[in-house]
Amino acid sequence: MDTLKGKLLINGTIKLITGLHIGTSGDFSAIGAVDSIVIRDSVTNKPMIPGSSLKGKMRYLLARTKYSNFENFSLDREEIKEIQKEVYRLFGSSKPIIASRLQFQDSLLSDKTINEIFNGIEFDLPYTEIKYENTIDANGIANPRQQERVPAEAEFDFKIVYNIEKIEDFKEDMENILLMIDVLEDDYLGGHGTRGYGRIKFKNLSLELKTYTEENKKELTTIEKEINNFRKELESKVE
Repeated sequence: MDTLKGKLLINGTIKLITGLHIGTSGDFSAIGAVDSIVIRDSVTNKPMIPGSSLKGKMRYLLARTKYSNFENFSLDREEIKEIQKEVYRLFGSSKPIIASRLQFQDSLLSDKTINEIFNGIEFDLPYTEIKYENTIDANGIANPRQQERVPAEAEFDFKIVYNIEKIEDFKEDMENILLMIDVLEDDYLGGHGTRGYGRIKFKNLSLELKTYTEENKKELTTIEKEINNFRKELESKVE
């Protein structure tokens, strides 16, 4: 395992352009209740974007964007070893065992959303709306369903952490992080994206560098220019 030379803390906001639905694993509902509910933080009851959902989507988009023959995509294929390395070192792997350099935190509905954006608005459920939709089966029969979703304009506090390990990988890793952010803004997060759900925008992004030894600080001076360039790219994402 490579020596940890420091950490980059990427903080910011995820703003919903359209309603967002990220469901629970069971999605069980009692008779008369909403058919499909959103996942919430068990302590605050706030809707949230699980770190696992964001990580999975970004990994998928990175692989799909970098590898042109995606229908035959497999991280075990011999001909995509370079793409494999890029994906593995950012997101980790179980075979072979590789630790992820990126750590994704759960994103909770922000206090600004609750106290300002949603202030005075009455919702069907705490901080969410109910959307009524029809699914059509193979026989053309409509099946009405109720979908809970977080409304457009809501904002979530966003944070990911990048472990700086190999200096020679740094520039490429930062380019891939920016690529994933850009592609996700033109894609969707959560379920029902083909029906317009889950359009998002990253905003107010900032970067904090943390080092833990004097040796770390000296070593990272060699990529100071790359760190500053990455910071400028992130900070350009404002509303």
